[in-house]
Amino acid sequence: MKPLRSLILVCAFLVFAPVLAVAEQGVQTGTVAETMTSGGYTYIRLEEQDKWLAANAFAVSVGDKVQYSGGMEMNEFQSKALDRTFESIWFVSKASLAGGVGGASSGDKHAAAMPPKMPVAVQAPAPGDITPLKEGKTVAAIFTESADLKEQVVSLNARVIKISKDIMGRNWITLQDGTGTAPNDRLLATSQEVVAPGDLVIAKGTVKTDVDLGYGYEYNVLLEEAAFSEGQK
Repeated sequence: MKPLRSLILVCAFLVFAPVLAVAEQGVQTGTVAETMTSGGYTYIRLEEQDKWLAANAFAVSVGDKVQYSGGMEMNEFQSKALDRTFESIWFVSKASLAGGVGGASSGDKHAAAMPPKMPVAVQAPAPGDITPLKEGKTVAAIFTESADLKEQVVSLNARVIKISKDIMGRNWITLQDGTGTAPNDRLLATSQEVVAPGDLVIAKGTVKTDVDLGYGYEYNVLLEEAAFSEGQK
């Protein structure tokens, strides 16, 4: 799959775009026809519905009955960890063995899966909370000057608002510094590095502009291949 298609799926699933299908309601059940675990996710093909699920990793075997709830459908999803593309797969918010409950011991092979970890809620910085980086840029400036900054390396002092790890071989980090007006008050960065929500960081990366991912997903600016160091207070 081409990199652009991969970006479509990432942005649709993780960032600001709406879900691709209406979330399933209530608790669903099914029998495991096929399963594998990789990259922190357990993938399950259900026998009855002949559909694939993805959930936080947990112990499950072919023939087990599982229950799940919530989630959204992704089409043509490429898993680099498995080196395969799923025509359709549901990323569910909760999954466990049928009748399983939370709190099972870690030694239990069939311990119930916990819901996928949701991003830690971090309050967006107010104007003036974060000092602009000397000889650097602000979120507002990157958007305003995006035409001139295209393909250039920039740095900014910002707070990590959200991170989604190890998706399509990269981490996806949302940055804010108290500048800009919504929706151009937050900057999405991709990186091989890991930071934590709430961290004050200096982010350095390459500006990509006018990114049209198709399916209605368009982004004025992305910060690619970002590297991070401790931010300046």
